[in-house]
Amino acid sequence: MAKNYEELITELREIVRALEDGETSLDENIRLYERGSLIVKECERLLEEAELKITEMCRE
Repeated sequence: MAKNYEELITELREIVRALEDGETSLDENIRLYERGSLIVKECERLLEEAELKITEMCRE
């Protein structure tokens, strides 16, 4: 099941914490960074969808 915006932001915050704590390996940092990049793209897509819906509602 796809995560909603709030769940994605929570996961992204956890990734940022893990990257900042300095206790993960280089390989893990790379994996976390890649996952974070995907989350950011998905959040942007969700925000664009929401903006379109709001724009459509305002036209009605």
